[in-house]
Amino acid sequence: MNAKQLIAAVAVFAATGSTFAADTTEYVDFNGVQSTKTRAEVRSAIQQGPAAQSKEYVEFINVASTRSRDEVRKEAVQAARSSRADNTYFGS
Repeated sequence: MNAKQLIAAVAVFAATGSTFAADTTEYVDFNGVQSTKTRAEVRSAIQQGPAAQSKEYVEFINVASTRSRDEVRKEAVQAARSSRADNTYFGS
């Protein structure tokens, strides 16, 4: 490849790269949006909405642990020692 072809390739790459980069932006500016609900109304809707009835939704607000930090740490160490490399799940 001679210098003329190299310069042409770089110019084409630079031109198409900047063109495609401008088209792929997904930024949406929400600075001018005015809310029609108060913060209390939004929180109430979240608590009563479909996410609250979902079995997968768990809200961890003011949840007190019944075990000490040392108990949890000992359990984690024991689990790490008892696990074997051949029973590790890798997917599929």
